[in-house]
Amino acid sequence: MIQCKNCDYPVINGMHTCPNCLAEMPEEITTPLPVEEDIYEYEDDEIPYCTLRPIAMPGEREMPEEIYDEGAEVYLSRQNTVPHDKSIDDEEQACFFFSEGHWFIEDRSRDNSTYVHAGAGIKLEPGDIIKMGDRQFVFSIKTRKK
Repeated sequence: MIQCKNCDYPVINGMHTCPNCLAEMPEEITTPLPVEEDIYEYEDDEIPYCTLRPIAMPGEREMPEEIYDEGAEVYLSRQNTVPHDKSIDDEEQACFFFSEGHWFIEDRSRDNSTYVHAGAGIKLEPGDIIKMGDRQFVFSIKTRKK
């Protein structure tokens, strides 16, 4: 992630515009923001889960977040994210999985069009913005009592 020079919003390295203020981003790849130490420790009576909320595009109403439980391996596609968005793969766009206390995402798209930082099997942090096709999603981690 890098920060937008206009509004300080975290932006995925390589994006052309800031998703917050739509300012143009520099063409060159810059050094990512430092990753903080893990601060997520779960109590014995807590179950971690994550959410994925589509960021509404201009003219759209706010969409609900989807909830995914610990231990689940979730294959993301157009059908279970934003059904009307043709830029998201209709079979497998990406896969969420939970391993060793952390959530990860892996690109499974035919055209490698899922972006979070860079690479595959990326450890996710709350507030990460995931781009699948032309759509952006906000990732969160939450807990609930057993």
